[in-house]
Amino acid sequence: MSSWREVLAAVRRTQVPPRHDLRPYWRVLAFRRFQGAPEPVVRAQAFASVLEHVPLHFYDGELICGSRRGFASTDLPPGLTEAEFKAARDEHDARGQRGFWAGFDHTLADFPTLLALGIAGLLAKVAVARRTHTRSDEIIFLDAVEITLNAFAAFIRRHADATRAAGREELAACLEAIAGPPPQTLHQAMQLVWLTHLACWSEGRYAMALGRIDQYLYPFYRQDLEGGLITPDRVLELFCHLWARVDEIGEIQNICIGGLMPDGADATNEQSYVCLEATRLVQSPYTNLSARFHDATPDRFHRACFEVIRTGVGFPAIFNDHVLLAGLEEIGIPPAVARDYCMVGCIETMLAGRQQAWSDSRFNTPLCLLAALEEMRALPDRSYEDLVARFRRLLARDLAAHADRVNAYIAGFPSERFPDPFLSALTRDCIARARDINNGGAEFKRFHGICIMGLATLADSLAAVKKLVFEEEAVGFDELLAALETDFAGAEPLRLMLVNRAPKYGNDDAYVDRIAADIVHWAADACLEHEVSGGGRYVSAMAANVQNISAGREVGATPDGRHAGTPLSDAASPYFGRDMHGPTAFLGSVAAPDYHRVLTGSVINMKFDPAHFRDEAGAARFLTLTKTFVRRRIPELQFNFTGNDALRAARHDPERYRNLVVRVSGFSAYFVTLDREVQDDILRRNIQA
Repeated sequence: MSSWREVLAAVRRTQVPPRHDLRPYWRVLAFRRFQGAPEPVVRAQAFASVLEHVPLHFYDGELICGSRRGFASTDLPPGLTEAEFKAARDEHDARGQRGFWAGFDHTLADFPTLLALGIAGLLAKVAVARRTHTRSDEIIFLDAVEITLNAFAAFIRRHADATRAAGREELAACLEAIAGPPPQTLHQAMQLVWLTHLACWSEGRYAMALGRIDQYLYPFYRQDLEGGLITPDRVLELFCHLWARVDEIGEIQNICIGGLMPDGADATNEQSYVCLEATRLVQSPYTNLSARFHDATPDRFHRACFEVIRTGVGFPAIFNDHVLLAGLEEIGIPPAVARDYCMVGCIETMLAGRQQAWSDSRFNTPLCLLAALEEMRALPDRSYEDLVARFRRLLARDLAAHADRVNAYIAGFPSERFPDPFLSALTRDCIARARDINNGGAEFKRFHGICIMGLATLADSLAAVKKLVFEEEAVGFDELLAALETDFAGAEPLRLMLVNRAPKYGNDDAYVDRIAADIVHWAADACLEHEVSGGGRYVSAMAANVQNISAGREVGATPDGRHAGTPLSDAASPYFGRDMHGPTAFLGSVAAPDYHRVLTGSVINMKFDPAHFRDEAGAARFLTLTKTFVRRRIPELQFNFTGNDALRAARHDPERYRNLVVRVSGFSAYFVTLDREVQDDILRRNIQA
């Protein structure tokens, strides 16, 4: 039997971008065959057509099967011309499909229910729902759900038949056992989870998540170990095989471990440590591991997370339960449900399998500050308080307009024209309600996150204006505006004064930290004022992905001394290189804002020289850091442990460093594959010592 390492090597060796994505073509075959049928049925049959036609691919020795390779090909199917394929693709695109803003990807199945009931159990729920739901739209919805579940079962049986024909009896038996009934062993449960994940991905969904995998798989893990059916080494082998499958998808897929159980007890278990060890061994940039911490998190878990982080892979990012839970409960999420949150995509908060798919968008907040400054140009009397009032008014106004734009987009995807039967089948309580996930079927309404970009750019700018213009009167207001208009041309001494004499976020300076806290508060409150089209909440994020670079191109020079067109500050982190007083001061600043209403999540990057955390003394220092993180109620931290010398060497010799993984924003990536501007962004981050 091949090891997971051989499977992973084969996966990476064969990841060549194909020419043709065949999924639209297979869907169109169903569109044509079922023309005139109700739209939910047509969409369900399109899902079934993809799973029926996709060629299955297997790797020698794999313990978890289900490959993305068959969904695209370098060649078209025999007899299909390029012109016919293009016509089918155009027909597919004309019919349309939900996009990210309309709630399509960045989500996950209700794995606990699926594992408890199996596909047969979900079909039984459909039969029960038919007894009480008799309206035509309800019957059509249930028909569509049934089609997708039967298609998914057939997809599993196809894998079972193929593996049995190849003489792989153990894997065939595992697959046959889950084609209807619920899984009975850890191996079966993991295989069902993966094929469900793959089936969701087959619909074109991006950045799907696996959720709290150490929770919903733990009963199988404990049962198999206690029954002598599996060894710890075999468990780790299975997880490494699963992580190799994640790597093959080739995009971030969030995996959540640790945290609190629904009853408030610590959720960390032995399987949490297995997930960490698999992440350390596989070193994939796509296993986007998120570790939840709270006051009672064991020191052993702190240490185990550190052992993975210091490899340089950038995982896990760490999250503070006490921050998010307070905000979720404040908007009406029951405590037991709130404690079961996970992340999707990068850092986005999700009630797994209970609500519509996640969506988010970016908001270029420094534009509001520049507009507020411009409004004050003609005023005879000016004050810092007036500037803040104008900034807050413009922030609220522009956020409202932003929400209106998103709502207008979402309204263009009504559920009757864009139903989602398979995801509905895997979301509480769509079957019981006989309603699509986007038509009131989900237990909870969706969140749309608005990413408030440039926190430190804003805080540093307001601090500079407050101190140097209005308090010390070292810079005239008109003088400042003139310098900003010309991007400090001929005013370099003024720019250096703004950079060097005003307090900067990231140094535990209450003067500027209070301003950052105010910005977080104002933005969070303004977002929560708005409802998503069809129901749900707008919630804020302090994140930017890598859009701080493109957003910076839209923003002129700012009062913190930043040049026009250059990147904004990174997410909720201090501005590059201005956090000059070490990690303790850094933590003091990022702990200042109250993030409990920032319900999307936040991204705070820390960068360390790996030499600072060598040996046991280094591990002890990191334990102090993560304990401080929990105690100070910092929402999130993520870490780069790769020095700039290695990063510069990778730019010089990318082939030698092709496997170098770094933390970018809410995700990790191979450094040499990143755009030059993103590489520069990472290099600019200050190294803490």
